[in-house]
Amino acid sequence: MISNKQKLVIEKDKTCLHDGKSHGPFVTDSARGEIICARCGAVLADKVEDYGPEQKSFTVDDYNNSTRTGLGSALSIHDKGLSTIIGNTDRDASGNSISTYMKYTFNRLRTWDSRSKSNSTERNLRSAFVIMGAIQSKIDISDAVVERAAYLYRKALTKNIIRGRTISGMILSALYVACRESGVPRTLQDISSAGNISFKNLSRHYRVFVKALELQVDSLNPSEFVTKIGTSVGLSEKAQRDALGIIEMAKKKGIADGKNPLSLAATALFVSALMNGEKATQDQIAKASGISSVTIRNVAKVFRKKMDIEK
Repeated sequence: MISNKQKLVIEKDKTCLHDGKSHGPFVTDSARGEIICARCGAVLADKVEDYGPEQKSFTVDDYNNSTRTGLGSALSIHDKGLSTIIGNTDRDASGNSISTYMKYTFNRLRTWDSRSKSNSTERNLRSAFVIMGAIQSKIDISDAVVERAAYLYRKALTKNIIRGRTISGMILSALYVACRESGVPRTLQDISSAGNISFKNLSRHYRVFVKALELQVDSLNPSEFVTKIGTSVGLSEKAQRDALGIIEMAKKKGIADGKNPLSLAATALFVSALMNGEKATQDQIAKASGISSVTIRNVAKVFRKKMDIEK
């Protein structure tokens, strides 16, 4: 019985000669790469190249396996995953060791190959994307946001606005813009803390980045931070839903205009916790949101005054 992987092709127009007599037709075994006499079984040729289509089907995991296809192309890789390198095996295609002269020649080729890729742009991108890769795991963002940040940084590098400024400040600014555009609730303080850069320095880089690229970045939505802060301080789902209702009411009454979205989210959670009788102090919510308890107290006074919320 012949398996699916083993296909036999009978060629009736050819015959083989064995022991001086004419025998049956040739049979081509594409699985083993052999040509066999169908009558006597003699192998007439082996290692025959198969010109047909690939018979094995591969899953998504097989295609993502680097042993088959290598790394995929991505903007977050400094060379986009398209460059090649000269290996260090010092062996030919058959696996035999090459001569000493050829080893010396390939060492020189490796040196010139590495030097040709060491321009300032490549070094800049390599340093920037190493920083971004380290920050990605700290603030837990997706690859899509990282790809968008890499695109923005490459655009800034093309316009030459990186010169005279730190690589870390500009790549973190690109990452913050990508988070804002993708609707990922990450504040400038979160990124500055993860990137070990001062908030003031990152704010300065961010303003330059947005202005130079002429970006239109939407303001943050306070509702995006409710789940993050509420989960951190252990509030119930009902308290978080009530906080979302308070934020929507504040928007309708115009209280949210001109206020920090984080302070609105934190204050709404604090008021909601009081209304639902849950234990969440101002200090706990202020620490989870990264703002001061005085800010929460002041905004809460405005809420109680203009929204008729009982003390």
